[in-house]
Amino acid sequence: MTKTIRRIVTRIGKIGFVERLEKREKIVLAAGGLFVFCFVLYLAVMSPYFEAKGKLERSLQRKQNDLVEAAILQKEYQQLKDLQGGLATRVAQRTPQFSLFSFIENMAAVVRVKNRVTYMKPSTTELDDGFTESAVEMKMEEVTLAQLVDFLSKIESLENVVIIKRIAIQKNKKTSDLLDVVLNIITFEKIVPKDEDQQV
Repeated sequence: MTKTIRRIVTRIGKIGFVERLEKREKIVLAAGGLFVFCFVLYLAVMSPYFEAKGKLERSLQRKQNDLVEAAILQKEYQQLKDLQGGLATRVAQRTPQFSLFSFIENMAAVVRVKNRVTYMKPSTTELDDGFTESAVEMKMEEVTLAQLVDFLSKIESLENVVIIKRIAIQKNKKTSDLLDVVLNIITFEKIVPKDEDQQV
């Protein structure tokens, strides 16, 4: 038995496996071999290349975005620095007794919407460079568009450094021709050192 198997193996070795295949089988075998070769080549070479290329492109895109963002932030910072110089001057020239809360109340009375104010909430936030941000959140209900425009034009004051930071407008639920408005109005004040405050 062992001798028979040995003879068959020897015969196959002499004749050759490929030589015993038909032409169509040889083509199929060659195509299969080519496919396997290409697949192995893709896994070993092309796939890592495309993956590395994709990572590099994403990294470059992130760096470009970071550079653009940094440029925008730098521009905004410079604008704030320029504004701060003028801000300090305008705050110093403003009436010492100026109060944002009182200023808003007075303007509401001038425009005749004081009775439409449902609440006013003051707050203060300490900022860098020796300034504080004083804010008043206020809500008005059932005001006309003309009243709102008039009020906004009188509230924003370059002279008194009063700015409307946020505004939310919606139609009144009872009367669609009237508006409900929530405003966040701010100004800035110079922080007075305690020593100077005591001297005054």
